[in-house]
Amino acid sequence: MSEGLKERTITGLLMGFPILFLIFFNNFTRVLFLLLLILATLLEFFGLHYKPISKYLVALLISLATALGLSFVSYEGLAPNIIVILGCLATVLLLTDLLFSSIVSRTTSSAWLYALVYTSVPLCCLLIFHDQPYFKALLIGSLFLVWISDISAYMVGKSIGKHKLMPTISPGKTREGFFGAGMITILCSYFIYNVFGQFSMREWAIIALLVWLIGSAGDLVESKMKRQLNIKDSSNIFPGHGGFLDRFDGFIFCLPAVSAFVYFISK
Repeated sequence: MSEGLKERTITGLLMGFPILFLIFFNNFTRVLFLLLLILATLLEFFGLHYKPISKYLVALLISLATALGLSFVSYEGLAPNIIVILGCLATVLLLTDLLFSSIVSRTTSSAWLYALVYTSVPLCCLLIFHDQPYFKALLIGSLFLVWISDISAYMVGKSIGKHKLMPTISPGKTREGFFGAGMITILCSYFIYNVFGQFSMREWAIIALLVWLIGSAGDLVESKMKRQLNIKDSSNIFPGHGGFLDRFDGFIFCLPAVSAFVYFISK
């Protein structure tokens, strides 16, 4: 085993066990996982764009207060509808604004706003389901589908990938890997359905489709941001793996669409 692979494996295990404990133990730890993820991604986002970060502590505190406030919203009533709609709009804006424009110039002009749009609002979209019986299935199923999509895109791309997907943004990604990931992710939704239930087979397939399409776009957006900042990883907190934004970019991006589907169509 090479030194790099050994480092990635050890880090993956050390990182994976606490995350798996938080998402599997109970709903309180699942909410805690999402809140910690909000904090970690906010800190990374600000750290990438502003040094010293202390200059923007007020903006960070405002963002955190907003995120914490949204996380305690009840599922019933008008507020969740507004949050989900805002989350979906935020995703659309990110895809059109960040993927096809200069990310650095956009985000540095309104740091606290983009921090909310990029991390807090999408994660809070999922938090509105924290008291629902399907919250566990939705969180774990979405995470697994994102990981399946990422891994299969890499494996298929390495095996048969020849045509670059967006070479100026992420040279390593291929069209074959992209479409192969879509097929595998949607097929794997059948196993997610059999393990977790809660939603129908058709609903899990649609969730897998949303995870693949929008999660892949989120991966590209983060790749473009790193390329413009001339960095390899969003941070070095996980040796060999990068930072929280590197590990959860696709998950964060797909949540508004998944949440909207569950709230307005499925449930």
